[in-house]
Amino acid sequence: MVILMIVGVLGAFFAVRALNGITAERDKVTVAALAQAKDALLGYAVTYRDTHANQMFGFLPCPDTNNDGNAEASCGLTDVSAVGRLPWRTLGLPPLRDSAGECLWYAVSGRAKDMPKTGVFNWDTTGQFVVVDADGANLAGATAHDQPFAVVFAPRFAVGAQNRDSAGAVADCGGSLSATAVDYLESALSSVAGATTTYTLSTLASVRLGANNDQGTWITSRDVFDRVRQRKDFRDDINTMLDDLESCLGGMASPYTVSATNKGIDNIVAPATGCPAVGLKRTVRDNWQDNLLYAKPGSVMTTTGVKACNAVLLFAGERGPAQTRDTPLARASPANYLEGANVTRYGAVGSPPSGPFDMTYGAGSYTASNSTRDLARCITSVPVNLSFASNLTGFNAVGVGVVPDPVAKSVGIVDAAGVSGGCFWSPTMIPIAGKVVRAYYDYQFAFPDSFPLSGVGADRGNGFSLQVVTGSFGAAPNTCGTEVNMGVLGSADVWGHDSFIFETDVHRDAARGDPVENHSAILLDGFLDHAPVAPSATISTACNGSATGCRHSPANKFEETPLQTHNQRIEIHSGCNAACTVCNPPTHGAPNNYARITAWVDCKDCNDTVTDIDRVAKTPTIQRCVAVSPVMNTVYLGFTGGFRSGTSRQGVTLSNFVLRSE
Repeated sequence: MVILMIVGVLGAFFAVRALNGITAERDKVTVAALAQAKDALLGYAVTYRDTHANQMFGFLPCPDTNNDGNAEASCGLTDVSAVGRLPWRTLGLPPLRDSAGECLWYAVSGRAKDMPKTGVFNWDTTGQFVVVDADGANLAGATAHDQPFAVVFAPRFAVGAQNRDSAGAVADCGGSLSATAVDYLESALSSVAGATTTYTLSTLASVRLGANNDQGTWITSRDVFDRVRQRKDFRDDINTMLDDLESCLGGMASPYTVSATNKGIDNIVAPATGCPAVGLKRTVRDNWQDNLLYAKPGSVMTTTGVKACNAVLLFAGERGPAQTRDTPLARASPANYLEGANVTRYGAVGSPPSGPFDMTYGAGSYTASNSTRDLARCITSVPVNLSFASNLTGFNAVGVGVVPDPVAKSVGIVDAAGVSGGCFWSPTMIPIAGKVVRAYYDYQFAFPDSFPLSGVGADRGNGFSLQVVTGSFGAAPNTCGTEVNMGVLGSADVWGHDSFIFETDVHRDAARGDPVENHSAILLDGFLDHAPVAPSATISTACNGSATGCRHSPANKFEETPLQTHNQRIEIHSGCNAACTVCNPPTHGAPNNYARITAWVDCKDCNDTVTDIDRVAKTPTIQRCVAVSPVMNTVYLGFTGGFRSGTSRQGVTLSNFVLRSE
């Protein structure tokens, strides 16, 4: 009996050993197929932009849902996960099979699939899968950031009621075209946008019980971006984004109010605020702006000491061990982005930082080795300079009658048949918010006209303006107003609706409240009327010599005999109080509600735009205090003209134009 017992035990031992050996060999086949599939999917993600221009790196393909081996062009709605067979043809693979001879299956998170794409995709994007074993233990990790972007399955043998009828089977993978995931996988996919699906993978016990024999592997955000960040062109993306914003924020206006929920940067990088981006640059900024923080004022720590900055731009980099960015509340906390002393130096959102911020490593270059380090860029105010001497050829002439002279560095706007005016627009965006803008130009009309004083004559017209329009569209106007409106873009125009107008009017239009004399005026938002019947909130009252925004007394003829060269000096001071008696660049968090707009006509020694004109020593010709819409934080400008032909013909030559914003 003892001998028989020993023989039985030995027989069972060797039988189990042989079975385990067979299982182990089968597992090797499955494990190898899963590993090959995972590597191919990561390769697809890391090279995604190589085959999809102007797109982000990291997206994964849709599954194959019609059993042809190709990824579907689109799979479901935005942020809805999808499941199907592994798209082996798309990945450049053979039809990979598990130990049971079944082709692999594949599920991709709605946020990681390439079509339709999610709104924001970067290394903080969370996957929509939880992977557990038969006992419910989490296999991928416990945090939201551990949730996989994708899961690859080895479905193995059919279990329970699964039906894998091969009727109508196709080549390569076999199986019916109408086969669904429920016939291969033991877990069901959620079809709700943003929802999380739990997938259960097999253990030895579950395989033996026949309840679940799916085996699998998964891909996390870390898997994808550990490879993506090794690419030089990805690092170039980050550095270019920071370079562009550093330059833009230094030379252009930046908002001075920050939200308590967005780390003070989201409204700054929007196109309407003066830092536009298109194509790939727009794609990069749209997807990575959550990793940007903004502090004003600030300072940075360099290898040679502390450098004062008008503002500091920070790029947070990848999450540290204790950081999470999976909820709106977490993303609003600077502590989940900045490390070390930078957290306390940044302070509460909306409060001045204490600085200095650490930028000793590479002076703010993103590299794979410092991917979790904060990058800091010092924003210093760089004046924007614009002039005919340097930029004349860059101006865009639209409408009729515009004659640039590249030799004389001037432009003529002359009489022309038709109803259109002539406009000469600069493509350079000019900051106003938090800035002082100073401009100067000379002008001379083409024909003398004694009508304003004598009451007889042609009353030549109409006149010209320097119009300053909203920069919220990210481009200068490509159109011009009518001749009768001196080429000014009117209140119904998308650019003219928000604008400042420095008008030089040489034709009397009584219906508009014009005085008999030639005059200058500061007008707003596309309106040229001066009469009290016009909207008083947007224009001057009657132009009778007493209104501060419109002046004709003492009379300035402009078209005297002999003709003379006149000039105009303009200053715009932002950050003013409601009366415009005090104008200072706004501090961190302060509004930029009012601007003082001042002009001097025929001002002596006024062409130096580096310093302000002394308003006591040189009394302004016209001046207005205006409420400033946020859409006027940045602007474009151009000269507009509308001149009659025939006996009332007129024209003007503009020269020596120079502008500075700082």
